Amino acid sequence: MPELRLKRGDVVRLEGLLSLEVKEGKVSIGGGLREKGEKVVIPRAKALPLEAETDATVEYTLGAEGRVERLPERTIPCEWDELVEDIAREKPRVILVEGDVDTGKTFFTTYIANKLLRHDIRVAVVDGDIGQSDIGPPSTVGMGVLKGPVGLLHEVPTEAAHFVGSMSPSGHVMEFMIGMKKMVERGLEKADVVIVDTAGWISGGAGRALKLYEMELLNPDLVVALQREQELEHLLKGVPQAKVRRVPVSTKVRVRTHGERSFLRELILARCFENASKLTLDLRKVKLERCYLGTGRLLDPKTLGVEAPIIHAEEIPEGLLVVADVGLDPKVVQELEKKFASVKVIRKGSEKNVLVGLADDRSELLGIGVIDEIDHDRERMTVITPVKEVNRVAVVQFGSMRITPSGKEVGTIRPGTF
Repeated sequence: MPELRLKRGDVVRLEGLLSLEVKEGKVSIGGGLREKGEKVVIPRAKALPLEAETDATVEYTLGAEGRVERLPERTIPCEWDELVEDIAREKPRVILVEGDVDTGKTFFTTYIANKLLRHDIRVAVVDGDIGQSDIGPPSTVGMGVLKGPVGLLHEVPTEAAHFVGSMSPSGHVMEFMIGMKKMVERGLEKADVVIVDTAGWISGGAGRALKLYEMELLNPDLVVALQREQELEHLLKGVPQAKVRRVPVSTKVRVRTHGERSFLRELILARCFENASKLTLDLRKVKLERCYLGTGRLLDPKTLGVEAPIIHAEEIPEGLLVVADVGLDPKVVQELEKKFASVKVIRKGSEKNVLVGLADDRSELLGIGVIDEIDHDRERMTVITPVKEVNRVAVVQFGSMRITPSGKEVGTIRPGTF
């Protein structure tokens, strides 16, 4: 097995896929102290700096695309370490990390969290990058508390999560902001400081609005602007400057291609569904949320007075909702519209692969799943999910994507489809 013999102060860049074990001495990986006997795995498309804190020996194994590169100097800006010392001294409770795409926000968050652990500070992290989730399932805002040093943020155990229902806050700003607020509050209950890792959507009308809402709702004690030049200044103008800390991007930040981002998202989703199985839910006992379906007064399809393959009907404030084996003839729809303000038609089977969140009776997220089938006659819903305890599921929250259990994204759902 190849090994690295290091002198104190040596710097090495580790790119996955790669696994290593510290054989002698102490090293820092992503800011986290690792000692003799400790092992670290770096997945594909991820890279971390290793710094020798003493003379050390490290053994490693390279996988596909793995690489080890000795560097002439540190890649971590000194401003990052100065910030850690200031945080340890001033003790802000909520730290918001802002930055564009590919500025290394997640690595920065991991590094700062690891360093604060060395000051005996309890650290919680809220993962707001829902498209590249590390804490909590994809499509959720997750919160975790560090129990020890981590190489990557996904090693932090998830303690709570809020289902957004999409891989982007776009079109889901309300769900996203509620999730961010709830997870920060939960983090404050368990830790001395909460670091919020945010999405890199910083421009355009919706992006600007999202960031301004984020800062106003979370009311952070410290806003860390991770920027190469001045790309965040338009967002920082409205923030009290005493709360802002500008820090540079690491010189070795890894810029991901669109293909790598898609690969990572699919990998995370596939890992999430690795131990999934079919769970059958009783719709007489389980509430449906973020949809029209299941929110109205049930009607017998035979009483509608039309000849059509309707298998489910309910009256909702907006009019009539029906589920049909096939699309309804326009003349049938017109006939129904004479009795109801409007008619919403759902085709049987269109629910397959729709992403959902499963929550308990306190609306605590248990996990995500994808719908396999809704049996309206038996009032049953079958969901493919890693959640095992059917009796704990009290709520099904509809998302806006179609996902296969293998992790592939196969479509989106228009608002109001269900």
